[in-house]
Amino acid sequence: MGERRRLTWPQELRHTSTRDRWFAKFSKLKPGLSLHDVAKMLGESYASVYRWADLFGYSFPDLRRRGRVSESAWADADWSLRDADLARQLGVSRERIRQVRAARGIGPSAHRNEVQRFQRWVKANVQKLHGQPVAETMESFGGSLSLQVARRILRSAGVKPHDPGSRWRGVDWRLPNRDLAKLWDASPKYVANIRARLKAGPARFDLRSGNTLHNDRYKKALADERKKVVAARKMQSAGKK
Repeated sequence: MGERRRLTWPQELRHTSTRDRWFAKFSKLKPGLSLHDVAKMLGESYASVYRWADLFGYSFPDLRRRGRVSESAWADADWSLRDADLARQLGVSRERIRQVRAARGIGPSAHRNEVQRFQRWVKANVQKLHGQPVAETMESFGGSLSLQVARRILRSAGVKPHDPGSRWRGVDWRLPNRDLAKLWDASPKYVANIRARLKAGPARFDLRSGNTLHNDRYKKALADERKKVVAARKMQSAGKK
């Protein structure tokens, strides 16, 4: 078997101090070392070593063909990682990671633990979560799951999705966009878009007329809308408790 080629700088890759430093580290390594061995030699995480090795074309042996991972690699593995990430780092299949995790009595990954915790929390708070924006739900939960994963779990739990126009259907569209925007903490442009989407028609009160500000019907409509805002905020606050 011929000698493996020396590491060369990738074409068109711009030099930076960080890239030069990592390239220098890999240039000193013998070819064909495992990810575990390189990470241990450099004192770096598997994720960092894998990323830079991929960039510079340093190849790790395909342990899937050999069908084994050293005992030290299993012992030093970061089991908080998801199975897919750990499988990629160790060069084995996800099924192999799942088998070893089970055989060694190692609990689920940090990500899986977070998913399960969120599933239990959603089940206990389904009624409060109906119609709530996903970002607001995750803020209440306080976890680190992605919005995509959170949406999937909420959908599976039967939580009704958020309708951006739901709170606007009950507003008094006789009021000008400027008033509604101020009361509901939104921009006039956003309110105008909602008005058009709901086909609510133009405002009935025209602020360009100086008499409108002293119109009793206008003042009552404004006061009633303010009460709706207060009630909505109280309901939202109660839902977070």
